[in-house]
Amino acid sequence: IPVFEKKLTLIQKKKRSWNIDDKNFWSKYFVDTEILRKFGVEPISHYWINGSRFTCKSITYAYKFGDKFKIYAPYEKENKWTSNTNKNIIQGYQQLPNKGDFCIITSSLKDVMCLFKMGIPAVALQSEMQMPEEKMIKEIKNRFKKVALFYDNDFDNPNNPGQTMANKICKKYNIFNNIKIPENYKIKDLSDYIAHFKSTKGLETLIRIQT
Repeated sequence: IPVFEKKLTLIQKKKRSWNIDDKNFWSKYFVDTEILRKFGVEPISHYWINGSRFTCKSITYAYKFGDKFKIYAPYEKENKWTSNTNKNIIQGYQQLPNKGDFCIITSSLKDVMCLFKMGIPAVALQSEMQMPEEKMIKEIKNRFKKVALFYDNDFDNPNNPGQTMANKICKKYNIFNNIKIPENYKIKDLSDYIAHFKSTKGLETLIRIQT
């Protein structure tokens, strides 16, 4: 039987200086450069995948997780994301306090940073479709008095994958708080909510009501 060795994907990047385009993008979510640096996010001009060089066509960022990266190009329709991360990397985990009253499991690092701005510790898996490991849930429950889910509300999709997965996680791990943006808002995730209403106050109220 032939043995196939899984090829490792090496991602390298070239950092550039922050500019006004970066500020215009991230300020929509009330995320500043101090928060971005805390969570290992930096702007880049180029990146390499296994030695092949790619030039960033528009504002692009490297999310650093140890020796691995996620490349995020928010304005690109193709190759918006490039990554060599794996399911064991939990976004925002390194920035969690040791203990606290409340922690949210959410959809993305962007949402994690938005919640951090609001004073709420949060983490995100590599995909909304990923079932968290039991040991992760146990650890977070041991460290925080209350744990909640806040996944996308894909109101325009009959299958609503974000809420379908959130309900599965809540049922499996006995998590009673599943926060979601009501469908009548026509907004899927919390970072878009902030960008749309140009405020976090309504979101803070929503979280408080649903927990």
